[in-house]
Amino acid sequence: MKKYLCHFGAMAAVAVASAVFTGCSSDDDFLSPYEESAIQTRATNSTNAIINFDNAPADVMASDRYGANLYSATAGGKQVTTGYLTQIGESGTYIQFPINYLKQEWVTGQPWEYEFWNGGFAISNFHNMTQGDYQNQCSVYDEKGGINGSNFAVAFGYSDSYNDPNKTYSKCAKIYLTNETGYRVVEEDEPVEGEAKKGIFNSVYVCNTTYTYLVMKNGNSFTTDGKSLEEQNGWFKVVFIGFDDANKQTGSVDYYLANYASNQNTDLENAIRMGWNKVDLTNLGTDVSKVVINFEGSDTGDYGLNTPTYVAIDNLDVTVN
Repeated sequence: MKKYLCHFGAMAAVAVASAVFTGCSSDDDFLSPYEESAIQTRATNSTNAIINFDNAPADVMASDRYGANLYSATAGGKQVTTGYLTQIGESGTYIQFPINYLKQEWVTGQPWEYEFWNGGFAISNFHNMTQGDYQNQCSVYDEKGGINGSNFAVAFGYSDSYNDPNKTYSKCAKIYLTNETGYRVVEEDEPVEGEAKKGIFNSVYVCNTTYTYLVMKNGNSFTTDGKSLEEQNGWFKVVFIGFDDANKQTGSVDYYLANYASNQNTDLENAIRMGWNKVDLTNLGTDVSKVVINFEGSDTGDYGLNTPTYVAIDNLDVTVN
């Protein structure tokens, strides 16, 4: 299990709504500022937002390509913990990208702490495309960084039968729709709590991180026999899973980040996914309160997945009532 800790390292996260749109049949639209820009109508029942992370405050950004401020031991007193929380328009619904609050498996007494190896999000603007190890875990494999701006979020962590036999998805990155207090620690040594809100996750853009891309391309000391996914005829995908306010699953969406296998049902053949690509999330359902980001792949070992479980996201399109 220590291999898992060293292999996947850290990263925490955050986000910002760049544009908010509220729509109806009214013809008397007017412009109103919200973050960078907003289009609103006087009569509306829903609010649509594009979360692009470009206005994320400095105190929730990854401090370097490793994300030293995502860990208590290296943060220098400025650790990112609960992540970024921002309101979607004036809807009263907020969206949150936290770091998981979990027991520490490698600490005496297993205290509950925010540490990025627990899983969660990091907001970043790093895009080093040559360093293929966990010290560069906050870099996206794109020469410009985010889609329209420099910022993006990196999701880290996964659950499988080895580390999560009860399918709690405790180690996965999670996006919450919540009230303004967000999901937070109410009682020490207990899971975080918050008031759930509902919405529709329409789409998101994803891109491989540099660490994941280069390991899939070249292999490393953790991959099977040191081989690349192409040499293994392997595959790797991100899985988005929706849950309602009763924590009941509402739907899921698979998206392949690499595929060299002939038996996988995907549009990607004999390649690693390049650049930013839009993923339709409407199959998650219409009353979604939480989205879990998980990973599955062909290259596994005694401690679970050998492929680093990271993906960068940007321009998340969400609609709330």
